Amino acid sequence: MSLLKIEPFSGVSGDMFLGALVDLGGDVKSLRSLPKTLGFSDVSVAIDTADKCGIQCTNVTILDQAEPVVRHLSDIVDLIGKAQLPPPVKAFSLEVFSMLGAAEAAVHGVPVEKIHFHEVGAVDSILDIVGTALLLAEFKIDEVIATPVCTGSGFVHCAHGKFPVPAPATASLLHGMPTFAGDIAAEMTTPTGAAILKALDPSFSSPIAILSDVGYGAGDRDLEQPNCLRLSVGQLVSAVDRPVDQIWVIQANLDDISGELLGGRFQELLLNQGALDWSLSPVMMKKGRPGHRLEVLCRKHELQALADLIMMETTTIGVRFWEVDRQVLARSVETVETSYGTIRLKCVVLPSGKIRKTPEYEDCRRCADQSNAPLQDVMRAALAHCSAE
Repeated sequence: MSLLKIEPFSGVSGDMFLGALVDLGGDVKSLRSLPKTLGFSDVSVAIDTADKCGIQCTNVTILDQAEPVVRHLSDIVDLIGKAQLPPPVKAFSLEVFSMLGAAEAAVHGVPVEKIHFHEVGAVDSILDIVGTALLLAEFKIDEVIATPVCTGSGFVHCAHGKFPVPAPATASLLHGMPTFAGDIAAEMTTPTGAAILKALDPSFSSPIAILSDVGYGAGDRDLEQPNCLRLSVGQLVSAVDRPVDQIWVIQANLDDISGELLGGRFQELLLNQGALDWSLSPVMMKKGRPGHRLEVLCRKHELQALADLIMMETTTIGVRFWEVDRQVLARSVETVETSYGTIRLKCVVLPSGKIRKTPEYEDCRRCADQSNAPLQDVMRAALAHCSAE
């Protein structure tokens, strides 16, 4: 699956998106012809490079000599609707403008039809959004991920007055996304940038991926940090062969129990009752008391029995539990003959496609006991078979 990774460590704006996509190899010719396609005469697109704290970025500037025009959402919908553009490009552009309109309407408490698009209705903003949609379509992206968004801080002046950063419409568009203010007292993320990001609906996760190309889009200002947006494209490592299932986590905090009661017998009871795995972690609890956090993994049908066992065998008066998704690597077992005896190898298929083999500890221990040999020598003998294959 093709992947787009967005890293707004210095915020995001429409021109930064556009510059990064050009830097990634987006079709410059189609971008230069876009003003004519949208019916904007005497408007051109300038593309050059800019150095941002040592990073060479692409800078895209819309050159427009006409007087600014205030547009309503219906004007922009009509403008895009009449343009000779691919349907997906129109659809994405209109989605971005609809999100902008809805955010502005909610902030000002008026119907979206009455919203005057001042900054985002200008020619440069329209070209930023439609141009981004046009270039994005070239990459045929299946999945979008992002890192937390830098918003900036302080205040910003706009057509409606002086607003705190992030501006109200921007803050509304970023709802549900992880954000941070950063060190710069300025508007780092604009409403246009936030709307494009929202329309892309990225997941803020770190899947296993192989990135092949990277592009940097320059921001307007020179700052103490690289003022640019980084976009990367690549392939999401297929998870087809890695089954996903649902398991349950049972958790309890314990601060008044002897370590002996959490030892071998209790651990055996957990496994015999159907626990898939368990762990104990040291924690600091109320009143400064050291304690343990017990976590047990299990299937749903073993949940109640294991919860009862924990409350019977420990001093806790309650447990917490929740369902989680689990993804596991495809696995198999091989058997090898060593000079110390028969040892099983656990074989798992890594996301890269390579196979990792690990000797089974209990088999190595048995062989070490039977041959009166050091355990590490037995494990090395088994590992020799792993490397040989």
